[in-house]
Amino acid sequence: NRKSMFFSITAIALISLVVFSFTIYTSYRLRDKMMVTETRIYSMDIFIDDVEKDIERGLYISGFRSLMSMEQYITDNGIFLYNANSCFKEAFLNGTINNSQMGLMNESTFINWTQRIKEQAIKLDIIVDFDINNIIIYQENPWTVNIGLDVTLNLEDIRKTASWQRPLYITTNISIQEFEDPLYVINSYGRVTNTIIKTTITDFIGPNNDTTNLKIHVNNSYYIESNTAPSFLMRLEGNLSDSAYGIESLVNLEEFQAQEVPIRGRSVVDYIYFGDQSTTNYNIKNMPLWFKLDEEHLATYECEDLIE
Repeated sequence: NRKSMFFSITAIALISLVVFSFTIYTSYRLRDKMMVTETRIYSMDIFIDDVEKDIERGLYISGFRSLMSMEQYITDNGIFLYNANSCFKEAFLNGTINNSQMGLMNESTFINWTQRIKEQAIKLDIIVDFDINNIIIYQENPWTVNIGLDVTLNLEDIRKTASWQRPLYITTNISIQEFEDPLYVINSYGRVTNTIIKTTITDFIGPNNDTTNLKIHVNNSYYIESNTAPSFLMRLEGNLSDSAYGIESLVNLEEFQAQEVPIRGRSVVDYIYFGDQSTTNYNIKNMPLWFKLDEEHLATYECEDLIE
């Protein structure tokens, strides 16, 4: 009986030791696995933050090149865009406008950008996919174009440790200054271009009816804000309607004459000169004979007392 009891106690002790050892082993394995998972999740979270920053950079670069491509298409084909938003989306994603390949978009589309991110991710054992839901361009002020990207980011660890699905809406702004005004290109048969530069002139007429500043403004065809003029995006479409984000310049007809482009006896305010609306126009003292302003713009350029 004592032998039997001794063996029973020994057996129980051995079993307890085995169970205890197995529990400790399992606990360590579980803890190690949790630590690996936590580390992986942390690494992927950092990667997601980096991807978001890369997407924002890619949005700006691809967006800027897409706008340049839209202007290049207008210049090359001698026609306005049928729809600025649609053409932008096509250039941004596919590198084409109206199915014509645009050289400026070579290896610079947003799809190219996301592909490079995927290649870097796979080196880190991460699978990345992008669902592009929508891309739009719009304006909230006269001097910049806004780009909005609605994209869903899908990430998964190659070992199936963790996965994410993150919806993102990213925006960026691109200045329109230094872009060319398509109204000039089309209406001069491609012979005259005009770069959009915001004027720094605040007083067009000086003391004693001095028109020096007005001459500087028109000679350079600088731009001012105007809610009766078309916006930059509208100009890409040849739309001369008014916009809350409109801009206008005064057409320097000497440049048109120098390029043998026939000139018209109209107000030199660009959207009026290139349009067909009827206006009452006036010659202005101390200005060239070809310089005319319509009645509605006399106050804008401080010429109410200089009409002839």
